[in-house]
Amino acid sequence: MYKVFLADDEIVVREGIRNNFPWDETQFVLAGEAPDGEIALSMIQDIKPDIVITDIRMPFMDGLELCRSVTRAMPWIYMIILSGYDDFSYAREAISLGVKEYLLKPVSGQELLAVLERISERIEFDKRQQANLRLFKEQFANSSRYLREKLLTDMMSPTGGDYIERANALQININANEYLVMLVKPSPVPAAQDEIMSARSVLQRISDGSGETTHLCEINGNFAFLVLGDDDDDLDERAYGLAQAAQYDVERNTGIKLTVAIGERVKSIPEIPASYADARAVLEKLVSLGEKPRIMNMQDVQSLDEGFSLLDLDVMPISEQIKHAGVSDVDRILNHYVESMGPSAAKSMMMANYMYVDIMLAASRMIKESGGIPHEVIPDVNRYQDAARAMLSFDEVLPMSREMLVSAIAFRNNQGSMRYGGVIRKAKAFIAENYADSNITLHDVASHVALSNNHFCTVFSQEVGVTYTEYITSVRLSKAKELLSATPMRTSDIAYAVGYNDPHYFSYLFKKNTGLTPRDYRREVREG
Repeated sequence: MYKVFLADDEIVVREGIRNNFPWDETQFVLAGEAPDGEIALSMIQDIKPDIVITDIRMPFMDGLELCRSVTRAMPWIYMIILSGYDDFSYAREAISLGVKEYLLKPVSGQELLAVLERISERIEFDKRQQANLRLFKEQFANSSRYLREKLLTDMMSPTGGDYIERANALQININANEYLVMLVKPSPVPAAQDEIMSARSVLQRISDGSGETTHLCEINGNFAFLVLGDDDDDLDERAYGLAQAAQYDVERNTGIKLTVAIGERVKSIPEIPASYADARAVLEKLVSLGEKPRIMNMQDVQSLDEGFSLLDLDVMPISEQIKHAGVSDVDRILNHYVESMGPSAAKSMMMANYMYVDIMLAASRMIKESGGIPHEVIPDVNRYQDAARAMLSFDEVLPMSREMLVSAIAFRNNQGSMRYGGVIRKAKAFIAENYADSNITLHDVASHVALSNNHFCTVFSQEVGVTYTEYITSVRLSKAKELLSATPMRTSDIAYAVGYNDPHYFSYLFKKNTGLTPRDYRREVREG
């Protein structure tokens, strides 16, 4: 399936394409839509569609500016310009931006299908081209390419040299206010050399399309990007955007998954080896931990390591013992707790209940600190509370104590790494408070948690398991289900109440995600 995104400020146009195009009968799916370029860009960064259809004239950010931004950050996306203005100057500029098709309004479903099918053929052709390494090998054999690679690898080793002069001779821009090195490793390493070369070809295309803000080379068996930025925020946005693009585009074209290690930011060219060393340490740590392919920097790895390290079990109280423990540590913690009381106390029902209440409070505190609600996380909580009021033996309270601790620790671990647990909780809380606002964007949430758009996209999808767009859609549709089940509100009013200005789009999303129209869902709930 090919994901299609639609950006147009005219609701009639969006509605026409959404409702009149035979999506269910084709290999295309409408992955999202937006009424202006700014909102569209945030959603596109999150959804990563294969094809974007955009109007030229839109408020805040027009279609051509959207094309520039998308092509620069996500060069694999095919752009289609949709316009009511038969103006050759628009078409000419669109072509210069790499736009593949230019359609005039109104467009019929048949016409759009023909265009989408042509683009799908081009996508498949590009994938086949990636497998054909002849052109890339010829380019790489070129002496200029070799000298570029040599310059970049030298800049990452602490040897020193006049890199500016060498770069100028090769017509490479390496002037920037800040730098960082990003290492990219196929994970797991594919056996076939041509697969590695295919991945390299995709990464080279991404680098070449960056406007000389990133440069690619190979060093010590890994792919390495030198990323240039104007300041901390700019460098952060570029690095995480590049990492996402690399992961997505390489897997899309070759099936290879990538682990990406981001080095520290540095202020000058002589400091670049320090950033490379930092990125290499991150990569080695990720490999040693056997982590699934993901995007991380040193702070992320340290937090991950802390989250799974064993605590000195001689430390009391129980809340400290479980602070960084894993589920597999629970039995050992409980045994030590009982042993630390001594043989006499271990026979006391009073001490058994003291331990039980202590564990209940510690588990409850961990769940709250991880952003959860104890009675929603701990199964059969009433039984535990009743037990706390009774005088029970150690044999009776230990199984229940174990269940509580396992539930609390598992919940904490599922909230993500220690570093980003707070970020995710803060983002989710912001979404919970603002989901009804139709104007809330990924940028709003990213700003609220003080991350760039691309950094937030990476963190959120890795820690939560779904994209921001998928998450807020699920929140809105869950609330819509409640309103459909418990109130007599009209479908259009419910759409507005959960953050959709277009009731038809709300109905489309509802059916796409549940298999039922809002009306059918309400009928099924009431009859059931």
